[in-house]
Amino acid sequence: MILKPAYTQVYKESVSFDYALGYAYDALVNGPVPFDAGVVWSKLSERIAQGIYVGSGLLLPHTRVAGLSQPLMAFVVAPNGITNIKISDRDLPQFMCILLSPEESATAHTQAIAAVARLLLNPEWKDKALKAETPAALLNLFA
Repeated sequence: MILKPAYTQVYKESVSFDYALGYAYDALVNGPVPFDAGVVWSKLSERIAQGIYVGSGLLLPHTRVAGLSQPLMAFVVAPNGITNIKISDRDLPQFMCILLSPEESATAHTQAIAAVARLLLNPEWKDKALKAETPAALLNLFA
């Protein structure tokens, strides 16, 4: 299962975590599947406070959402790095995936996270994502 993002963005320069997160979350709030933005933001903020760096350059803010009809994802690439987030000094986050999954389906949540991890563990896919010039080109990599 490869979930297509509802929002993609490519930043040519480094970008602050808060800036990228804000625009990506706003796109999900105004996207194809309705949810309670305030409640979900609170849950997502709690998850961010617990730590969201999973390795391979990926920041993965995620939460499960009651009543959500399907998983929603926003995917961001910043080859020069996503800044202003505390992670190991040796690592450079270059990818951010915001994942909202139906609370009622632990399976959908786990499968979506696993699918993103598989993509980033594929060196060819990762290289193509880092070289994507536009959000549309990045979206096409999720075919």
